[in-house]
Amino acid sequence: MSHSDLQIKFLHRLTINSRHVLKYENTQLQSKAKACVPLSDLLARAQQNCPSNSKSDSKVLRDALLIELLTWFKESFFTWFDTAHCSTCNKSMQSVGSGVPSADDLRYGAHRVENFKCNLCSATDRFPRYNDPEKLLQTRRGRCGEWANCFTLICRALKYDVRYVLDWTDHVWTEVYSERLNRWLHCDSCEAACDKPLLYDVGWEKKLNYVIAFSKDEVQDVTWRYTRNHAEVIKRRNLVSEEWLLQQTNRLSRQLQSSVSDSQRELLTLRLVGELAEFLLPRKVKEGEEQGRTSGAVSWRQTRGEMGMFQQEHKPVIWTPSEAEMTNGEFCLEYSASLDKYVRRSDGDSVTDKWSNGAYQAKSIFRKTESDWKMAYLARAEGSSEACLSWKFDLSSTNLVILQATVSCPGTTYEDGEICWKICGSDHCQLLENGCIDYEVDLSGSKWCVLSVEMSRGRGANAWQHTQIARQSTKELDHFPLFLRIFFGSLD
Repeated sequence: MSHSDLQIKFLHRLTINSRHVLKYENTQLQSKAKACVPLSDLLARAQQNCPSNSKSDSKVLRDALLIELLTWFKESFFTWFDTAHCSTCNKSMQSVGSGVPSADDLRYGAHRVENFKCNLCSATDRFPRYNDPEKLLQTRRGRCGEWANCFTLICRALKYDVRYVLDWTDHVWTEVYSERLNRWLHCDSCEAACDKPLLYDVGWEKKLNYVIAFSKDEVQDVTWRYTRNHAEVIKRRNLVSEEWLLQQTNRLSRQLQSSVSDSQRELLTLRLVGELAEFLLPRKVKEGEEQGRTSGAVSWRQTRGEMGMFQQEHKPVIWTPSEAEMTNGEFCLEYSASLDKYVRRSDGDSVTDKWSNGAYQAKSIFRKTESDWKMAYLARAEGSSEACLSWKFDLSSTNLVILQATVSCPGTTYEDGEICWKICGSDHCQLLENGCIDYEVDLSGSKWCVLSVEMSRGRGANAWQHTQIARQSTKELDHFPLFLRIFFGSLD
């Protein structure tokens, strides 16, 4: 393809997407989108998760609401489409190529249609790739394009300043402007990831070249937010010249801003200056950005090379007694998969977010949410044959010892999945029955204890899902099924 042909193709893509985002400004469409959001529930959760000294700060609440919106969208509203499913045979259908879009498909921007057929009963199904955000409010399924399209509309309906972000290597996500931080936040609804811009460069190991953000006000090249080694990225940017790209994004931005007020244009300019300054700063990898892709079937992710590192190094967490616990001689820790939180009952109900932030050892573990069944649990990493997880309480820095432990070990198995629990002290280990509740264990004299679980076996491609820890409804917000209580003191 000639240089001029590459420019024409590139410009066409820029122009089409700069027009597409204007759909999000339709007030009637925004009203339909907002009506889909359980706003009062999400606001209540956001308020609950705000720091106690910032609950009255509207900017802090808006950022907290964005996190809740991402979680709700992934877990309750939208579903990922891998392949069609035969309702008669209860089996996945096989792809049989592309189909011809109908007039109705074209009406909603579906110029591509995927056809599927059941190998057992020969039933057929089709999957139109809708590009109309209003239609996606109804279908609520798709892959990254549909997810980002619908999520960006919903954010705009809630009056966030948003961008639709297109990665030329084949991914799409959203950026939302934080008034609190005065910068754009990366938001990937497929992954429920917020402010993890190096997720693709580091976790997915993508070789990014062009990442362009589109909004009602501007078209911006934001590649430098999502990459670390700019010299390597420049070598991959060989479709058009850098000068040409800057000219075209500036031209499109001027067109979009032709009718904005002087004060609004000044605000946009200040934001751009801050953004360009941000691009110049060296980027450091943050927690969560090493994660491989979690959306989509394992085989599909493997084909795309986006699994990332199979197992990330886990930093061990060791629980030690607080002053209050030393006084009362009791440590009590509970975990909820629906909230992905630990509550330390023995220390003023203090909260620790995310299962990994309380675990001593973890191998091939992740938190799974089922949007259709509205359930959450800890499971083996997809494609893994076994996994382990443990929690440790340690009194070694004190002159006290453990007297007794009480545990609840919630595990759910399917097919021939196997879950093995045990608790170990300084001198001995004891196997525990899977599913035991308030089971008492004599650990007298131990300076530390480790509660651990191993998951293995299962059948077929979904074997990883046949062993589940702390499975519960995502609507169950006041029950913490995983439970470890330690009584300690002096043996004298």
